[in-house]
Amino acid sequence: MISVVIPAHNEALVIGSLLDRLDERASTGDIEVVVVANGCSDDTADVARRHRATVLELTEGSKPAALRAGDQAAGCFPRFYVDADVEIDGDDLIVMASELTADRPAVAPGLRLDMSHCSRMVGAYHRIWVELPSVRRSLAGRGCFGLTESGRSRWGAWPDLTADDQFANGQFSDEEKTIHDTVSTLVRPPATVRWLLNRKRRSHRGNTDLESDGQSDVTSATAWVGVIRRQPGLIPFAPVYVTLTIAARVLARIDSIRGHREWRSDDSRGGR
Repeated sequence: MISVVIPAHNEALVIGSLLDRLDERASTGDIEVVVVANGCSDDTADVARRHRATVLELTEGSKPAALRAGDQAAGCFPRFYVDADVEIDGDDLIVMASELTADRPAVAPGLRLDMSHCSRMVGAYHRIWVELPSVRRSLAGRGCFGLTESGRSRWGAWPDLTADDQFANGQFSDEEKTIHDTVSTLVRPPATVRWLLNRKRRSHRGNTDLESDGQSDVTSATAWVGVIRRQPGLIPFAPVYVTLTIAARVLARIDSIRGHREWRSDDSRGGR
């Protein structure tokens, strides 16, 4: 049996689609699904209860708290952590679980981006972002990753870090991670620059947290320059990528100075 932990903050519009995809395997006992609705002001929990899932509710809007609660409720391994707004099937999770071994205790799906709803600037940004080495070999940014019991035991309770997936990624070397080449999640980036900056400023705050915690997952300038050198056709998108990256880092710095730690929605459906 596979455990699936889904932290969900105001995801009523999308979580039903994910749970529909997991219901069949949940009904046969191949997977158990734990949804942790945290700080929701919509009916995320009610939507989740219509499916084959254990549903927990937290008053605090905190993904780390939701992950901790989900771990306490989940009963088995391998264990997958899945964002409520991605699309992946129960069959896909079982395929990925089969790739987990003692030497490779972490697995994540490939990444497909649906940018049909995105503004031109958001689309330009992601044309470069998706090619970054740190993205291509990372557990983070895919909305889904799975761990063996021994892999999960490398740390205790989830720390109060914004970048939970980046934190998990940093616990494993590249050789210990499998990025599956036949299974992928469908991720919808934010539709507008506003929502993209909300997501990226949170990500940069998370990088700051990781540095304080002894990790670093900041993408250097040499990384995106290397992408451009390998794929000159992406040169027209570079100014947008650089501008939005700098803007997000400045906003994250302002958040840090002001002590703002609240969860900012990145509403991937914004503008649709």
